[in-house]
Amino acid sequence: MGDSGSYRWIVLGVSTAVNALGWAARSTFALFYVAILQEFAWGRGATALGYSLSWLCFVVFAPLAGWLHDRWGAPTVVTTGGVALGVALALTGQVTSLTQYYLCFGILSAAGIACIVIPATTIVTGWFVRARGTAMGILSTANSASAVAFYPVNAWLIVTLGWRRALVAFGCIVAAATVSLARLYRDPPTDQERPAADVEARHPQCIGEEWTLRRALRSSRLWAAFIMTALGVVAYQIMATHQVAHAVDRGFQQATVVWLFAFGAACTMAGNLLGGWLSDHFGRGWIFALGSIVAVIGIVCLGLTRGPHDLPLLLIYTASGLGFGMRIAQLSAIPADVFSGAHLGAILGVVQAGGGLGGAIGPFLGGWLFDITGSYWLAFMAACVAVVGSAVAAWFAARPMKPGARKMT
Repeated sequence: MGDSGSYRWIVLGVSTAVNALGWAARSTFALFYVAILQEFAWGRGATALGYSLSWLCFVVFAPLAGWLHDRWGAPTVVTTGGVALGVALALTGQVTSLTQYYLCFGILSAAGIACIVIPATTIVTGWFVRARGTAMGILSTANSASAVAFYPVNAWLIVTLGWRRALVAFGCIVAAATVSLARLYRDPPTDQERPAADVEARHPQCIGEEWTLRRALRSSRLWAAFIMTALGVVAYQIMATHQVAHAVDRGFQQATVVWLFAFGAACTMAGNLLGGWLSDHFGRGWIFALGSIVAVIGIVCLGLTRGPHDLPLLLIYTASGLGFGMRIAQLSAIPADVFSGAHLGAILGVVQAGGGLGGAIGPFLGGWLFDITGSYWLAFMAACVAVVGSAVAAWFAARPMKPGARKMT
């Protein structure tokens, strides 16, 4: 048992690393976006659609990746995802038309990312029971860490090799690293192999009749978790996509904006870790609600920022990344508590498909509301509504279940 207890941290480290590799394709997209715009006259909207398409296709591929994980296991599916994403990036470096670009970056990369992220998350929930929130908090730092690690790498590759060969090199890095790391996975222990304290600590929803995908799809809790994830990502993407443009529009210097939002990313990572740990001790719903309050306060402060003289308001907003991070840590922990079992991969894939839907809607919604109103105020208020809505859904999904009430949920 000692070996299994320590090996779970290796599994968590591997999953955090491969998730960072998977998310890096999106977190550094802006670098390649600028380079592609300079070479082709496709227009900003048409070019950005490739990014939105990668989120939208995630809605389809996430449940499929979870289903494959339940049948083939994390090592096989994560390896397949790493190769698929590497090939997608390399082929994107060869495109000469929008159709090719949409197929390679929009569709194939979404399949690769899903086959990395969903199994890597699912296997961690199987290894961690009592410290599941803490583990999910660590795992959720992968998104921010991917930008920290790969922004300078890809910027250097583009300057040195040009964007086309840079994408090929980046694809090779992603594929080679993911395939190598996936070999370190081991299946999580069964209940018979776990310490008695871990079995006793399993969430009440996990005890009794086993959840299948079909049964879960009839559960209101599954759709509450789906809505929680979709609305949460809508809010996050509205802010992440448009925060820099708003700050620049209000007269802040580029250098100031860069260090402020770097500080915001650090706060988000701190929130990932803090929120995960707190949720293990005080409950997922309470911590999601607390993070939501902090996030809404920050968004309102950004909306009220009128110029450089409002620097304190902008600082409060960037610090509110702590609240966003506290929420992100719960998006996988809550459904894992409820639906833990042999079919969790497929169920978690459905829940995370909500994130793909939110990722496709959020950036567009923020831009569209700006276009029709001439400011970001309405867009930021829409983000606040989405934050509150996701918190309500999270509370419903994470609420304690009365004994014998399972079949009615």
